[in-house]
Amino acid sequence: MKKKIKLKTNMQKIIILRGATASGKSTLAKRYRNFKNKTIWLKIDNFKDYFDVLDDDVRVHIYGAANTSLDYFLKKGFSVVMEGIFQNPNNVQQAVNIAKKQHIPYRVFQLKVSLKTLQERDRIREGVPEGCRQPLGNDEIAKIYTVLEENYYPEAITLDTENMSIDECIAFIDKQFN
Repeated sequence: MKKKIKLKTNMQKIIILRGATASGKSTLAKRYRNFKNKTIWLKIDNFKDYFDVLDDDVRVHIYGAANTSLDYFLKKGFSVVMEGIFQNPNNVQQAVNIAKKQHIPYRVFQLKVSLKTLQERDRIREGVPEGCRQPLGNDEIAKIYTVLEENYYPEAITLDTENMSIDECIAFIDKQFN
């Protein structure tokens, strides 16, 4: 069983993880989620399944639903680890605005991994070897990587998930709130 992380119970916060497919967003978020400690994992990808297409018109609704959920959980006193690709930095800003409106500390982390490593991880990530899902493929990973590199969120803190262990990443994230 993987070790769970306990956030400081006296401080509600939002951790926003922005990064390409296979950069480690879900791996980190899973370590934080803990109902007893009122910490949830809000995965943007879960909202994509509501729709039969994925284009800019649909993305408005995906992020709208995710931000409505974010607002709900914050009002209920939860800390939130929100993770997604966030190709458009304006979608990050919408989540940040919700945090600011509710006076809840937040940090945005841009997960950094080389393109080569992302492409390698895509082929072996959870569900791919078992045949439950297909890898996105090198070209799609390269497109996402390029969009994120060209559209950096100005307040983002770089998190090197390629060269840091999961525990080191978590310690780094936690330190940003101290």
